[in-house]
Amino acid sequence: MPEHFRKVRGKLGLLERLVKDVPLEVIFEIFCYLEPGDLLRLARTSRDLRGILMSKTSGNIWYTARGNVKDLPPLPKDLNEPQYAHLLFESYCHASVLELR
Repeated sequence: MPEHFRKVRGKLGLLERLVKDVPLEVIFEIFCYLEPGDLLRLARTSRDLRGILMSKTSGNIWYTARGNVKDLPPLPKDLNEPQYAHLLFESYCHASVLELR
């Protein structure tokens, strides 16, 4: 990592600069090559990326990313794409969360 990006406190980091400077069409094209778990982690890196990836208009990105993973069960009717990615790619047990509801 370049020295001038190591301490970015108060300045734009690499991802934030990408989101602010690159056209959305290019960002969407890049995201379509990722897997849903990668999109989920990417959405947690900044508010701008979360806003882009968690909007309803980004459903096609999640659908395409899910197609990049082989042998996944189909999307359940009661979950949206980010929820399904969270269920599949998070490393903790979801059964205890469901029992509390």
